[in-house]
Amino acid sequence: MPPQTLFVITMGLCLVNGLVSPMLGLVWMLHPVWMPEMVPLTNETVFYGASLIVSTSTLLLSAVPAAIAERLGLPLEKAMWIWLAGAAVLVLLSLG
Repeated sequence: MPPQTLFVITMGLCLVNGLVSPMLGLVWMLHPVWMPEMVPLTNETVFYGASLIVSTSTLLLSAVPAAIAERLGLPLEKAMWIWLAGAAVLVLLSLG
């Protein structure tokens, strides 16, 4: 499978994790810290922002093992599979 396809699947898993993760509630409660004042403070905007923060955190956290594997000399496709596996593990942990 080409690396671009693996990346799209990884992004999809990270977006799903941004919707179902238990960390979403914690990020929601911390909205006074990260929410800019120019954005209207509604439930929809807070949920959207919290979901984006959790999704991006999942993407970055699942990329660490793949970056280490690629640095150790693995080809790009195998590193992308590791990235996908890391994202899948984080989604499964959040579904608990």
